[in-house]
Amino acid sequence: MNNWFKILFLLVFSFFIFGNAQEKLTIGEKQTLFSKVLNENREIWVHLPKTYHDTTINPAKYPVIYLLDGEINFEYYTGLSDFIARTPYADIPECIVVGIKNTERTRDLTPTKSQKKSPVNPALTLFADSGGSENFVKFMQEELKPFISKNYRTQEYSVLVGHSFGGLFAINVLLTHPEYFNAYVANDPSLWWDNEVTISRTKDYLEKNKKFPANKSLYVSQADNEEQQKNWNSDMTQAIEKFKGIVEKNETLNYKHSFFKGETHGTVSYPGNYEALKFIFKGFRTDIKQLAKNPGLLETEYKTFSGKMGSEFNPSESYLNVVLKFMKSNDFKETETYFINLKNKLYPKVK
Repeated sequence: MNNWFKILFLLVFSFFIFGNAQEKLTIGEKQTLFSKVLNENREIWVHLPKTYHDTTINPAKYPVIYLLDGEINFEYYTGLSDFIARTPYADIPECIVVGIKNTERTRDLTPTKSQKKSPVNPALTLFADSGGSENFVKFMQEELKPFISKNYRTQEYSVLVGHSFGGLFAINVLLTHPEYFNAYVANDPSLWWDNEVTISRTKDYLEKNKKFPANKSLYVSQADNEEQQKNWNSDMTQAIEKFKGIVEKNETLNYKHSFFKGETHGTVSYPGNYEALKFIFKGFRTDIKQLAKNPGLLETEYKTFSGKMGSEFNPSESYLNVVLKFMKSNDFKETETYFINLKNKLYPKVK
């Protein structure tokens, strides 16, 4: 009887120990808003930075990344962005990520109505539901962005990220509404669309405006698609190369093109998005060891970075806490005092 009691005790003890240990890891939350522009409910997935709910620091505001094809990209993208925003090695600021789930993908992401006929059935028009991108960007600008700003602490800096048709969409928004976002990412964009209409629009834009607006960034990734080029995908490659030749000649746009050998159209977004974030936020990272010798360097570098971005960025309170810990542990007393004063200036304690 005594042994049975021991067994029962162990089972109950294990239940409480392991039951309480099952804390869930959550990467985001789902929100639904009704769009009057699109006349439908749209589901969005929102990922908040690790410090968003940290009660030991002052509530901060964060840049926002709007991620197309959310149901495909959200899970890996949130981990990727958190990884390269971690202190003290941060290449980017912590960001809110808003993944937009598709309803009618071709309709929303293509700029013109397709007239392309099926090669096997000339009576059939391919992509018949296309051409609704202007409505979709109107939904984003007039409904989604205000919703995010109202419900979350957002900084006035936003990035639009797309792949394939989403990349085509991002470039078209840059051409038609460049003021809507600060930076644009187009992974293997479908610039072949409608007889390369977006390439023609790019030429027309630059002939009319001569240059892109200040402080805008565009990153384009390209897969080599080695196997697919033998079949249908050569149009994709040729169109991207044409676009590259046009845009690279204009020095007013902060532009980068990356070619990824060994990547296909379906895999290029992952390395592309990693490189895109590092490119867009280049200059954000600071060297904590250099700050020990020259503490004023931090404010100088952030001022330079803010000028490049066209938006004000300050060192986060969480990063300043890391800097202070480093200075204290290495007995840099004068430098520690400098950063205590800087922290109190940027993040005064509420009395």
